[in-house]
Order: sequence, then C-alpha cells, then structure tokens
Amino acid sequence: MNSALTSAIRSNIKSCLCVGLALALTACATSYDTQKQFWSFGKGFETVQIAPNSWQISFVGNTNTDRSLARKYVLRKSAELSQQAGFPYFAFTNEQMDRDAVGQFGVGFEGGHDTLWGSSSTTQETSVLVEVTGLKTKEEHQGSRVYDAKFIMNNVAVED
Repeated sequence: MNSALTSAIRSNIKSCLCVGLALALTACATSYDTQKQFWSFGKGFETVQIAPNSWQISFVGNTNTDRSLARKYVLRKSAELSQQAGFPYFAFTNEQMDRDAVGQFGVGFEGGHDTLWGSSSTTQETSVLVEVTGLKTKEEHQGSRVYDAKFIMNNVAVED
C-alpha cells in the first residue's frame, strides 16, 4: 500500500473512533453517581451543606435525562444525605426545575487540507436545584410535604 492510502485509512479510523466515542458518551441518561466536574461536561450532582441540617443540591442531566428521572435522583440524594446526618425525615424548602435548550458548537480540521469546519446543535438539559432540610420528626416542618427518608431509600430506585 502506498503511504497516501495508508494515511487516509488511518484518518478514517480515527474519525470513526471519535464519532463512536462521542455517541457512547451521549447515548445514555446522566447516571445517578455522576458528580459535576470537567470530565462530566458539567453534568451530575453538586451538593453543598448550607446549615447543620440543610443542603443545597443541584443536578444537571443531559438530553436523555427527563424531568421525572432528575426528580427521582434528587429525592434519593436528599434521603441519603438526611439519613447520613441522622435525620429520618426531610422537606424541600425550595425547589426549581428547568428544561433548557443549550447550544453547542464544534470546530475541527479536515484531513491534511487545512480546511476548518464547524457544526452546531441545540440539545436539552434538565436541571434541578433544591434546598433540603433534615427533620427529626414529621411535625417539625409546616407548609410543605415531609418525606420519610427510609421510605424513599427503600422505594425510589435509581438504575445506572
């Protein structure tokens, strides 16, 4: 084989691998155990304790993470944090859920031709931001629904 043909084959293989990797990374909903970081492209959980019995939880999911799955994730994470801190119950003191259109733009070079190309797309991201307060008793919080952390842990499944 001549070197030009070998180079073209290698270039095509690299392109296929890149496309395959991109598809693999975007084909599934954001998993439950994902923490927000650079490598997760800003998707996943971020948890901040804002008081001895309160946390702010934010979750951002990719295009394949719908609102009901994001809500389930946040319920489960709230129950986990409450139980770990010794609170059998919890309540959301603030809750915000959005489904946003997010634009993406990619740029690359084609082969050895010094040709610059770009592509853009719009995807949907589901984001949830809640403030959770851990409670010792159900009666401790008036005005919003009080959840039983043990019940949530036993009945709200999050499949990865």
